[in-house]
Amino acid sequence: MTVDLTALETAGTIASALLTLMVLSYILGDNVLFRIAVHLFVGVAAGYAGALALRTVLYPRLVLPLLSDGFSAITAAFVVSWVLALLLGLKAWPSTAWLGSLPMALLVGVGAALVVGGAITGTLVPQALATMDSLDPSAVAPLTGETGFERVANVLILLIGTISTLVYFRFTARRGPLGEALRSPLSIAVSFVGSVFIALTFGVMYAGALAAALAVLSERIQFLVGLARGLLGG
Repeated sequence: MTVDLTALETAGTIASALLTLMVLSYILGDNVLFRIAVHLFVGVAAGYAGALALRTVLYPRLVLPLLSDGFSAITAAFVVSWVLALLLGLKAWPSTAWLGSLPMALLVGVGAALVVGGAITGTLVPQALATMDSLDPSAVAPLTGETGFERVANVLILLIGTISTLVYFRFTARRGPLGEALRSPLSIAVSFVGSVFIALTFGVMYAGALAAALAVLSERIQFLVGLARGLLGG
């Protein structure tokens, strides 16, 4: 049987245009078309994630060893993996959901450890080292080409921003007689400066996210306009 790729591409283009219009209909308020599009997106994403997990994790690690090696593939780690997978599957039913708490706790714990470890080794430590290196004139000038007052000003801004931001996230303080937190005026002032840097950072991040969203919206509108012209022969 021959598959008409042109017809499939045309159908995919029309479906993409319809889904785009359904999502954009949210401008008029929450409606049935928007909810259908969102449900389709969530369903497709969940289905893709499940198929990916089955194809790349469950089948090659839990099923394929039994098919290829037989009972010789059964080890302590293999049995534990099967037990945890079965317990996690029991989360689908309310009556047995409590049995899946152990594998879920392991997933959350390992995920949190990876996130924290990655943040420390991949962001905090390199950022601290980069900050210290930036204070060395011989290290800063070749990278940025800055000289004189401009280089000194940038280094001072970087130093003040780093220190004040770290001080802002200092959650320890002396306790007063009534249990209130006591901080020195210097700590309060430095924390305020840190909050300004944090606000600027969030502002830049929000502006970047907004610019990306506008770029996607512009691309979708151009797609719809181009499709309409193609269908109308313009």
